[in-house]
Amino acid sequence: MSARNVARLMLQNSRQFSRTSAASSAEVAEGYKQLKHIQAKFQKPDGKPVFLKGGASDSILFGLTAVLCVVGIAGMGKLMFELSYPQKNDE
Repeated sequence: MSARNVARLMLQNSRQFSRTSAASSAEVAEGYKQLKHIQAKFQKPDGKPVFLKGGASDSILFGLTAVLCVVGIAGMGKLMFELSYPQKNDE
């Protein structure tokens, strides 16, 4: 095969892969419609942060995370206090 034939074959193959047919709205899969609905729900300008737009489960998880953070910070404060003022041994 000559270089000219190889170049022509490469050009024909690239044309085959680059051609696509126009998709009509009837050909859209159901999963894409659901994804579009979910995207619209998260992009709605309702004043909520995105991590709370998922509903009640997101609110519960956010509250649990906040409570665990407060408990952890309180535990660190208690540890710092105990290490700063150690108990004296009366032996």
